[in-house]
Amino acid sequence: MTVSVEAWTSELETKGSVEFPPRRGRLMVRLVGFGLLMLLSVWTNVDHLRADGVSGALGVLRLTALAAFVYGTGLAAWQLVTNRPVVTVNAEGITRGRSLPWSRITSIGEPTGLPLARAVQVRPVDRRTRPISISHDNVEDLDALAPWLRSLHQQHLGHV
Repeated sequence: MTVSVEAWTSELETKGSVEFPPRRGRLMVRLVGFGLLMLLSVWTNVDHLRADGVSGALGVLRLTALAAFVYGTGLAAWQLVTNRPVVTVNAEGITRGRSLPWSRITSIGEPTGLPLARAVQVRPVDRRTRPISISHDNVEDLDALAPWLRSLHQQHLGHV
């Protein structure tokens, strides 16, 4: 379900903030995908171990892949259970695990990346600080989000 810029603006004006929780459908697909890959990886690792032990580059790659699939499955499960990370936009700035005040934001980029893995980068003034990345995991319509955030950024810089 796509929520419009007007709805975000209205929610910001009435509630004082707009929260973008993780999109559970996306997380479920990720959980199932990583879970299946993890099970297949366990199966091939056990098969490989029975056949000739875990040795050589292929054995290391199989174990590395298994570790990555376990991590992906665990992360997706954790996000589903905790309903995190939530992206919050309010009068102070943008929060996604950590806060970045409007005055500490230098720019808000256009959505970039592969079609199913696009994200909007919120770049801080201090280059040593990591940007905040807002992805499809939280917001379906990134093409509407980026200009909306830029307009809020300009409004808040005008009030500083």
